[in-house]
Amino acid sequence: MSKMWSAQMEDRANQILEQLKQDRRLGRYMDKSLRIPQPYRGECDIKLIVLGQDPTVKDAGKRQDIKTVLNLDKNGSVRAYLAGVCNGLGISVSENVYATNLYKNFFVHPPTQIEEVDIFQEFASAWQSLLIDELAEFGRVPVITLGEPLLAPLVKNDIPAKVRYYWGYVSEWKTRRLNPFQYIRAEDNQLGRVVFPFPHQPSLRKEFYKAKMKDYIAFVKKTSFA
Repeated sequence: MSKMWSAQMEDRANQILEQLKQDRRLGRYMDKSLRIPQPYRGECDIKLIVLGQDPTVKDAGKRQDIKTVLNLDKNGSVRAYLAGVCNGLGISVSENVYATNLYKNFFVHPPTQIEEVDIFQEFASAWQSLLIDELAEFGRVPVITLGEPLLAPLVKNDIPAKVRYYWGYVSEWKTRRLNPFQYIRAEDNQLGRVVFPFPHQPSLRKEFYKAKMKDYIAFVKKTSFA
């Protein structure tokens, strides 16, 4: 895959990476041996931004093989998931998606397994301004986030940070009317653009998300792709 960072953006990312490595408190939670994966960029007009969490997979031996965000340069399970989403939106992963991570660095363990500090809050301030500048060229292109841990550092004030909230979840959802589908308004998140929360791939095993995926994708299409 061709290089997707601008030289200036890559330099900024690497400067942040080096600063974090030198941080006596936070540096211990980073895998310092690995380079930042390149973002993924479709070949045509970008119509959807996919925001991932970070590149750290559980199997440390496989991390060095991750050269592109979400492994979208390979025909793996995440690409298949996003292909289904994009198909429902009437766009293409290979043509219309830009994918990047909020947290560019690898961690020593997946962040949800690190209990000593709140990784998501502690590292957010280091990377958020870069992310905002990274996405600036895409105007009002909407964002889908993958995974719930991303929401807390992105939302403002008391805006809900649960994926299922935006999907209208109610208890006993099979027999009760769902709440209306929602998205995170631009003024309610740090990115300043419309955000649609999606579950990350492991959560697709949950019956609620499997049952409501098609309907939520239709909501995204109606809201931002009509």
